[in-house]
Amino acid sequence: MNSSKWWILFLVFLWVPMQVHAQSTTLSLEEVVERFKQHSLQQELAKLEELRKQGTAQQYKSYMNPEVSIFSEQLNAGTLDYDETTYQISQPIELLGQAFLRNKSADKSTEAAGLSYQYERSVLIQRVKSLYVEYWYSGQKLEVYDQALEVINQVLESAKDRQEEGTESGLQVQRFTVEKNRYLRERNEVELKMMQVGNQLASMITSFEEPGFEFQVEQELSVEPIMEDLETLQQYALERRADLRAMELEAEALGLKYKVEKRERLPDLKVNFGYKNQSDGSEGFVIGGGIQLPIFNRNSGSITMAEAEHRSVETSLQLQRRTIRNQVDVAYRRVQNLYAQWQEMQQNPLSAEMLETSRSAYQEGCYSLVELLDATKAYVDGRSLQHRITADYQQALFTLDTITSGKIFSTQKTSEQ
Repeated sequence: MNSSKWWILFLVFLWVPMQVHAQSTTLSLEEVVERFKQHSLQQELAKLEELRKQGTAQQYKSYMNPEVSIFSEQLNAGTLDYDETTYQISQPIELLGQAFLRNKSADKSTEAAGLSYQYERSVLIQRVKSLYVEYWYSGQKLEVYDQALEVINQVLESAKDRQEEGTESGLQVQRFTVEKNRYLRERNEVELKMMQVGNQLASMITSFEEPGFEFQVEQELSVEPIMEDLETLQQYALERRADLRAMELEAEALGLKYKVEKRERLPDLKVNFGYKNQSDGSEGFVIGGGIQLPIFNRNSGSITMAEAEHRSVETSLQLQRRTIRNQVDVAYRRVQNLYAQWQEMQQNPLSAEMLETSRSAYQEGCYSLVELLDATKAYVDGRSLQHRITADYQQALFTLDTITSGKIFSTQKTSEQ
């Protein structure tokens, strides 16, 4: 008996932590972003791409790699043996400073890779935030459909009772059944959409050790107007965008590479320094040098390619500046339009009590069948639209914040303080 009690206690202690772990965790937007920073595999891929670019940049650097040689000669001149050993170090020397230019170019490319990663990471965070809001919207819309289905089910049961009493026609019961199945189908589609978005979000905020991680999002999303004007946002983006700064550094790096290739038209001086020891006791230092004669190869091909790469990046840089201004303009207009639409929707808010009132009015004979179904559809469409506008506003705000290099939320935090 005592043994059985111990086994029961053991199973209880084992079962309780499992149930606690199985419960969904409610995450705020900030917590989701923090989990992304800690666990995201997409972020890890972006980081590895940064390392690859930095490795490529390091390969372009110049390093002092002298060549060490040993020569040993054994000659037989009649009855005498003659030995000679030479120890030699050779090092090419670029007389026009190519090594300095290569190192400077590589450093700029390395910094550009870091800035590119920084921007890619901000885009991924924007994706995480958008998924969070989309998951919230699906949950809110699912709740609206559940409310509508509850009303339809109640009225359907009432209609069936009236049909048995002979006060309700079978056509009305059939109509309610059709509406119930329509709402049920749409509700199930919303649920599947919510599952898909949830899976996408979970894949960006969980690690291998959390395969069954379940979460919920907060129920309320605040809608606040932006504090900056369009010109300020455009100027801030042009000054702070990490990807734009990366392009500027890459253009500088390619400009230095172009200079290197032009200087490579002249050959490098090869300096030799060594020590010679002979069998007759003679010894001493050996100094020499050599230079290639560029008769046929004037490095024209590499010069042409380097010039084309440099000018291509400079042209892309000018186009990117124009693109950024357009991006900020469009995103800013979208945020303003959605905020105005959200304010308009707040003038006539819809609540679940309105749906309940329609149901009661129908059962009391104040509403016809068509009026009840119209009221239910208007509630579902109206509430869904309210949530959709809120979600769209948040997502538009995230986009504007990303393309302005974090200006929106940095301003909002400053105003709150």
